Amino acid sequence: MRSFVKTFAAEIVKQHKNYFYSKTIYISLFLWPLFSFITTYYSFQVFDLSKSKVPYITAENVVVYLLLGYMCMSLFRCLVQSAWRFSFERFHGTLELIFLSPSNRAAVLLGNAVASLFESVIITVVFTVFMLVLKSEALFFKLLPAVIVFLLVIGMAVVWGMFLNSLFLFSRDTNFLFTVLEEPMEIFSGVKVPIILFPLWAKMIAAIFPLTYAIEAVRRVMLYGSSLYEIRIYLLIGILIMIALLIAIMIILVIVEKHIRVTGNITLF
Repeated sequence: MRSFVKTFAAEIVKQHKNYFYSKTIYISLFLWPLFSFITTYYSFQVFDLSKSKVPYITAENVVVYLLLGYMCMSLFRCLVQSAWRFSFERFHGTLELIFLSPSNRAAVLLGNAVASLFESVIITVVFTVFMLVLKSEALFFKLLPAVIVFLLVIGMAVVWGMFLNSLFLFSRDTNFLFTVLEEPMEIFSGVKVPIILFPLWAKMIAAIFPLTYAIEAVRRVMLYGSSLYEIRIYLLIGILIMIALLIAIMIILVIVEKHIRVTGNITLF
């Protein structure tokens, strides 16, 4: 346990020094989602939301609706990007040194995910909370369900990041994974457009991404005031997703470890 914690903490420090070494980086991390949010918000202004029959969306709460989606998306998007950056460590030789050391592999993946999650989205979260306070009249939530659902979303995001790290670390070319997981996740997870409006084929794609269930659970709690019982299906799906991803991570690590011992080559696919 002590070795796991030391490896976990060391990975967080390493990622901070590698990617968050300048205060100006936080400015870009704030501006990128802000501009994207503003673009989407004004795209909604061409519609008469007072006659909208779409769940959650009204003229009064459209800002909150979009903010909740973008906040959840930021948690997951930063982990896709961090996993892509982490794969470069294989080219630089860092990954080989980690596998030659007695460091816990899972602790390395977890440390990378946690560091990227909190440092990449902290400003976005602060901005979202500030806007939610200003638009508090559009919120209808109970404290306990809100706390639990946000903890679930953070847990799902961290495990999703660990899973992506396990995939991105052992591939010769991860660019296609980055392309597949970055923009489609935003498009099909209901960040901008409600999934209820999607055709069947798009709903099937949406069901693949954990972000879809995270956003739906958050919006139901924050905009509908849903109780834990009312969102029980999303809580169950979230927990099952985390368990499935953790099992997949362990399997991937075992397979890669065996591959390295046999071939001496860290590239698995």
